[in-house]
Amino acid sequence: MNIRYNRKPIYWDRAKRFLVKSDSLLKKIIQSTDKKQYLTINSTPFQTLANAIIGQQVSVASASSMLKKLKTEINGISPVKIRGASERNLKNAGLSRQKIEYLRLLADQFIRQPSYFSGLKRLDDEQVIEKLIKLKGIGEWTAQMYLIFQLNRPDVMPMADIGFINSAKKLYKINEPVNMNLIEIARNWGNYKTVAVWYIWRIIDPEVVQY
Repeated sequence: MNIRYNRKPIYWDRAKRFLVKSDSLLKKIIQSTDKKQYLTINSTPFQTLANAIIGQQVSVASASSMLKKLKTEINGISPVKIRGASERNLKNAGLSRQKIEYLRLLADQFIRQPSYFSGLKRLDDEQVIEKLIKLKGIGEWTAQMYLIFQLNRPDVMPMADIGFINSAKKLYKINEPVNMNLIEIARNWGNYKTVAVWYIWRIIDPEVVQY
């Protein structure tokens, strides 16, 4: 795969200009964020999905801790290393039995059928999600993290992301029904919902999170 690592998405600056004009509250966050910080790809496709599986239903801090321990236990993260790791190594990283199963199944899929993943970049967002959620352990949220952090798609809004929802509620003082009202607010973001979400994440976590 020809992956452009550590590159700013071509739409990023254009999206920022659009959001600054269309959303006064988001404007303040964008203007206070270091211009050298932006969404980028810094993981392989396998690492992005593995990182997202590890990050399911835990805090960013907990996920980061498990990821760091896992890298130490098995000397990096790749399909071959996951498949070759002992149960003890994986448990020492703090992984649950369920997440160990999901990671091993994902590693098997990458080893047996790498084309399953290499072709994702040619699909639209819904098709990517549809294909990824066929794999055990990958739901819509994990697939959306892949769209954002591996494919850098510009218009993804992960409504199951608790950090995003809580930050948006705080920023916009959203009342119930939260999802419906947030979708209405997101109309101001045009086709740059990924960028809006990325900046809204900064409210609760100034450090740039990567999958």
